Amino acid sequence: MLRFIQEFTASRLSWGLLIIFGMAMEGCALYFQYGLNLDPCVNCVYERACMAGFVIAGLLGFLFPSFKLTRLLSSLIFLGCSGLGLKISIGHYIESVSTGFGSSCAIKASFPSFMPLDEWLPWLFKPIGQCGKLPWSLLGLGMPEWLIIIFSCGIAVSVAFLLSQFASRKRDFTALYR
Repeated sequence: MLRFIQEFTASRLSWGLLIIFGMAMEGCALYFQYGLNLDPCVNCVYERACMAGFVIAGLLGFLFPSFKLTRLLSSLIFLGCSGLGLKISIGHYIESVSTGFGSSCAIKASFPSFMPLDEWLPWLFKPIGQCGKLPWSLLGLGMPEWLIIIFSCGIAVSVAFLLSQFASRKRDFTALYR
């Protein structure tokens, strides 16, 4: 199974699917913001940044899928973004269900000074809303719960991608006898 995943990650298809998935999630976020008028809070913006990391990992893997080092790096970026996204999503869920004093998240995003995403792309990464109960749900689950599921699946897939890079390839000895 690990060899199959290793061969899959050595193709552009796996990384292209990751790019498409990340872009689709960013598109959903923009639809929620501009189509449904659900203003993003700081946690939403951080979750969007983690999804953008999926696209970056996918692009790196898509450009150089035959090099094991880039597959490892792409898998690590994918894993890191999934783990950070899960942590933020769990906090977002806790913020959305908590009531009373202190049930609000920060007003301004605190991206690193070398990468102020909220200044570079304010239409995507500028928080203009507050954390709280969201009016949107799908199959009885709100947005933070869906993001917990998505990032958990991202961790599982990225760990499989990462572990597969250490599987030994099956040697083909038929070429020796031709």
